[in-house]
Amino acid sequence: MLLLLLVGIACAAGGYYIFYYKPQQDALALENMPVEEPPPPILEVEEEPVVEPAPPVTDYYVSPPKLGVRETPDEAAFIESVVYRGDKLHVLEKRDGWGRISPYYVYEEGGPEVAEWVPMSALLEVAPTITKQERTETVTTYIENSDDFKHHFEMFIQSTDQLLKEGTCTPEDFEETKGWIRSVTFEEVDAYFVYCGGLKQANKIYLNVRTGKIFYR
Repeated sequence: MLLLLLVGIACAAGGYYIFYYKPQQDALALENMPVEEPPPPILEVEEEPVVEPAPPVTDYYVSPPKLGVRETPDEAAFIESVVYRGDKLHVLEKRDGWGRISPYYVYEEGGPEVAEWVPMSALLEVAPTITKQERTETVTTYIENSDDFKHHFEMFIQSTDQLLKEGTCTPEDFEETKGWIRSVTFEEVDAYFVYCGGLKQANKIYLNVRTGKIFYR
């Protein structure tokens, strides 16, 4: 009987432990277990677009009515040629306020390198707007020494501007001949002439100031 009693007590103790005590201890342990906070959300950072630097400006336009092109970046340097208002120039190099618009040249062995330079202060990044009055004043400077200039002013201006825009003549052509020269070749035609592109007969351009017709001999 005693043995059976002891076995019963042991079974009761085991049942108490399994079905009551251990579940309570497990529940208490869960209550005391630290609560793990969820990890913070990962924020996606948008990358800023890479802004490419603007390419350097190399094309410019002449601002003054006439601009001397010099062989070195110096106001006292020799003027090799002349450019005019609105002319487009490609600047290859900038130095101390000057722009180089041609390659370097050496005209004699052992001589210095020279190029064509213009002051950057005389150039614009955008082509200038030239009014009709400004255009007339500019063309006038090319031909104001023409024969009978005041008498045929409008016809000279109109014809000169036409030849310049067509590319038939350059301002230098008119400046070289001091403008239009009265022709004595034709008896019945009131004609004047100018040389464009050379001084040969083939380069001689005539203008009938009464009709405005431009012709060659």
